[in-house]
Amino acid sequence: MKAQFWCRISLTLTILALTLYGDGVKGQRAGCKNVNYDLVFILDTSSSVGKDNFEKIRQWVANLVESFDIGEDKTRVAVVRYSDRPTTEFNLARYKTLDEVKRAARNIRYLGGNTKTGDAISYTTNNIFTIQTGARPAARGIQKVAILLTDGRSQDYVLEPSTAAARAGIRMFAVGIGEALKEELEEIAAEPKNAHVFHVTDFDAIDRIRGRLRRRLCESK
Repeated sequence: MKAQFWCRISLTLTILALTLYGDGVKGQRAGCKNVNYDLVFILDTSSSVGKDNFEKIRQWVANLVESFDIGEDKTRVAVVRYSDRPTTEFNLARYKTLDEVKRAARNIRYLGGNTKTGDAISYTTNNIFTIQTGARPAARGIQKVAILLTDGRSQDYVLEPSTAAARAGIRMFAVGIGEALKEELEEIAAEPKNAHVFHVTDFDAIDRIRGRLRRRLCESK
């Protein structure tokens, strides 16, 4: 009898734990799905990244966008890739479904070259977060968010372009890999710095921060 009693207790606790966990996951998903952004990924495609590592970045972007409802009146996504100069991979008006964005993310082209991060930030502010390329007017109340990912020190200055981006209402996240400088990431990132700066030791570790970054994005502030 005692064994049956404790077995029933254990089963009840297990079911309760799974239910609470499921509710928590649903709550997180609901929180993200209810947040709409003009969201831009700014991706370092310099030679130090390498083709194999860039494939991991492509998949990371494809996985992260699953957190949002993608659509013309929901979250819009764009990608800028940069090395010696920045280039629009696709703008905020281009794709209107999650499948389209994921497919495009998996086919982002790799450039090679130097690391002009400051130039990439200025380019994004002036050429991507515009009504002409799909960003929505400020009156719509849609937050502008950029996620910059880099694996090293910029070969130009990032503070002034990052300050200009902040003045333009862009909330910037900085994700550094390997030799990326913490001080430089903090110059790029929005306030508070500890909520907008992420760093991992290598490309194999970027997926570990996806959950933390997603939670920050779901908070919408």
